[in-house]
Amino acid sequence: MPRRYDDNPLMNENNQGPNWKKVLGISLCIVLGIVMIGGGVIYYVGHNLFSLSNYVADNDVQKVDQLPAEAKAQEIETEEPVVLNESELNSIHESMSSVSAVETVKDDDVYNLLLVGVDRRDKTWNGNSDSMMLVSINFAKKRVSVVSLMRDTCVDIPGHGYEKMNAAYAYGGGPLLTQVISDTYKVDLSRYAAVDFEDMIDIVDILGGVDLEMTDAEVNVANGYMLDMCDTLGLNGYDYILPGGGVYHCNGVQAVAYARNRFVGNSDYARTERQRYVISQIIAEVKRMDALQLAQFVTNVLPLVTHNVEESEIWDLVTKAPEILQYTFVQDRIPYDNMYDTVSEMLVPQWETTIEKLHNTIYGDGSISDNSDNDKLNKVERSNEYTDDYPGLQDMEEDGSGDIEIQ
Repeated sequence: MPRRYDDNPLMNENNQGPNWKKVLGISLCIVLGIVMIGGGVIYYVGHNLFSLSNYVADNDVQKVDQLPAEAKAQEIETEEPVVLNESELNSIHESMSSVSAVETVKDDDVYNLLLVGVDRRDKTWNGNSDSMMLVSINFAKKRVSVVSLMRDTCVDIPGHGYEKMNAAYAYGGGPLLTQVISDTYKVDLSRYAAVDFEDMIDIVDILGGVDLEMTDAEVNVANGYMLDMCDTLGLNGYDYILPGGGVYHCNGVQAVAYARNRFVGNSDYARTERQRYVISQIIAEVKRMDALQLAQFVTNVLPLVTHNVEESEIWDLVTKAPEILQYTFVQDRIPYDNMYDTVSEMLVPQWETTIEKLHNTIYGDGSISDNSDNDKLNKVERSNEYTDDYPGLQDMEEDGSGDIEIQ
């Protein structure tokens, strides 16, 4: 009678037990097969998700020497090119000459992405990038930094000379803007994700809203923005206005109106602070999602975001997302307090020290500046003081008109 294992291919040559090399080999093949099948399913789902996104190759981005006729015909408010006299030009040139001597940092452990908020009333042109946040994920140090780059910062835009930084997006979209920022701040930056006000409203609504704390003055100004935006969107603005200061679970219109406010506190500096506050509250809501909710949120949001992030990079970020959400988050704003001059309404940072401080936040120990924004443990300063250029909102009419200049 033959022994039990005589015809078993897993037996060793002496029929004294299983051949563990063969067992291991077959087991590995089975495991690899399962992984490949599972990976194929995941890739199929992920690839379909990526196809929903508004990916735009850099070569396909609209580039203009001046704003298109469509934008001017619709009376869209635009930034006029800055005209500098010889003294101002020499001052800026001298300040920026030090930038060329600084090397651009390339670090495989750091992924840089620019978040762009675009100011435009329609999609016939690129729009001005009135909100710019440099997001840097440092995998080695398990830290994410979010640094607001103020729109009025003076930069050298190729083909256009010294202008405000927000004009770069209008001229050449994300590719030109990231090039300018990379060349100026010496960070390895080529990726961006952009939304306009209408897209941002939809994203917050898809999220289910965010909790925001506002003062009476902030609510007063935000209400004016709500009336203006609702008039453009064909909505009844009075369905959205808030009664006074407090903590509110804000929908998209209310959150974006709050983030656009530059008439309370320290002008545009306080506005960048509010924008980071809204982003931090969005992240807080995302952290509370389970896997199914997160997948649904991403599916709904992707079509609203214009970006140039390659699919392979998105895959890498998605797989690391649970870990990244647990990283330490730090925030800051450039120009730094007391480290810039003003020339012809443009902000001219002290570039050498600015770049050094920014690089330390991204690549070094993660320390942040002594900006007024960073007081009180990085919480938004609850300001009830209007800026000097506040025009007044008390007489806003129901149709959204009034004497405020919405910017």
